[in-house]
Amino acid sequence: EVLAAGGALLLAPLAGLGARGTTAAGGATAPLSDPEAAARLDYVMQHPHSVDMAAAAHLRERAQSLAKQYDLAASTSLLPAAGESIGHVTFLGKQAPDGPVLRELQATEAQLATLMGQLVWDASQRRDHGTAIGYYDQAISAASRAGETTAEAYARLRKSYVALYGEQEPQAGLRLAQEAATLAATAGSHALQGLALLHVGEGYAMLGERRACEAALGVAEAHPQAMRTADPAHGLLSYDRLGRIQGSCYLALGESAKAGSILESTARRLHGRHKSKAIILGNLALAHVHQHDVEQAATVLHRAIDLLEVSRGGGGLNVVSAAVRELRPWRHEPVAQDLNERLLALMTRN
Repeated sequence: EVLAAGGALLLAPLAGLGARGTTAAGGATAPLSDPEAAARLDYVMQHPHSVDMAAAAHLRERAQSLAKQYDLAASTSLLPAAGESIGHVTFLGKQAPDGPVLRELQATEAQLATLMGQLVWDASQRRDHGTAIGYYDQAISAASRAGETTAEAYARLRKSYVALYGEQEPQAGLRLAQEAATLAATAGSHALQGLALLHVGEGYAMLGERRACEAALGVAEAHPQAMRTADPAHGLLSYDRLGRIQGSCYLALGESAKAGSILESTARRLHGRHKSKAIILGNLALAHVHQHDVEQAATVLHRAIDLLEVSRGGGGLNVVSAAVRELRPWRHEPVAQDLNERLLALMTRN
């Protein structure tokens, strides 16, 4: 992810995290149709003590739907619905008696608070650290109360991104990523443990500790093979993610050629996730700039801006802006001037 520019890894929130789908009796919840679910939720909001598993399941499904939209939609477009949903969940959680319904609401609160942290941070172009951290702390607390160790680990991991790439506090970010890896191991999630270890590697890379960085990356590489489809965080770890973070680590360690090779192959494989790909391309452009390959850097940056015009991703915008700033020695050349104009137009629309 973005180390040189202070961005953060924009992983799509874990849509299934904390989703139980059970009734108070432990059986499967029969999903209501959309009109039925909306009507039931309206009734429950007016009569909160009547909250049941059907209403809780509807809120969970709404959270999952929002989470799945994260990597393609502008965060500002998702914030109103996500904010309304977390308001419903926290309100009902105060009314529900102890038991399966309350734990379902707490698990959904953890997911939504994690999503809100992502959305707020992304929409603010990674500037509003305090609000994002507040939501992640809310997610950690809710997950802990629900006994959702994987969800707690994920919230801690996302909190580490703010420390690593927003506040530029690698020691704090490294500690949080290590805590997330330990919790993920306790929960038996190879996917989340591997992802956390990748960010442990990033923390070491930011500190210039190559040996420790490569050791963490090496351990992380074994986790995709150990993953099972039942892993609640299964969608969070892939070989594309490995390549993305490995590339950013070598970029931070000053090995631009190696970083560029890894990032280029990763970008070729990645399809459909606009926010993530914009970040990869921004880092790839930085690698080209550091090797004084201005033409190639410009080509990659135009591709990244194309994606940002659709996704409005704050992390991608940050790293692309950093790469364009690195082109200042060539600022009088048409290739750099064209990029400055496109970036200015993009930021003005944001």
